[in-house]
Amino acid sequence: MDQITKKRIMIVGRDSHFSYLLQRFVRTSAYRAIPVNLGDDVLSLAKDKKPVAIVLEVDTPEVVGWKALHALKSDPDAGGIPVIVCSWLDESARGLAEGADVCLRMPFLYEEFGAALTTLLGEEENGEDR
Repeated sequence: MDQITKKRIMIVGRDSHFSYLLQRFVRTSAYRAIPVNLGDDVLSLAKDKKPVAIVLEVDTPEVVGWKALHALKSDPDAGGIPVIVCSWLDESARGLAEGADVCLRMPFLYEEFGAALTTLLGEEENGEDR
């Protein structure tokens, strides 16, 4: 399938292993991965790239991931983009309270990630434009 016709999912993280694994998960789900470093301006990139979902790593010594989630969910243009928060800690309550649509505790399997995408996007793990 042509990369242009695939819907995009933005992968935001600091850990290169996290980013690599999630890019593979996204491609397996027939979506196009857009890797973004957590230090980049996540909000403006989300507005520019218009992903159908964002996967956000929040485990960093700073609170950069949480700030990115707050910025995304507070913005009128980006606030409607579903966000999957990923953490090594059990951050589900905090993540949902701060606007995440789904929280996944790492490590997680592809099946869990695929189920989260299906729940959020209402598609059977198929990123094709219709």
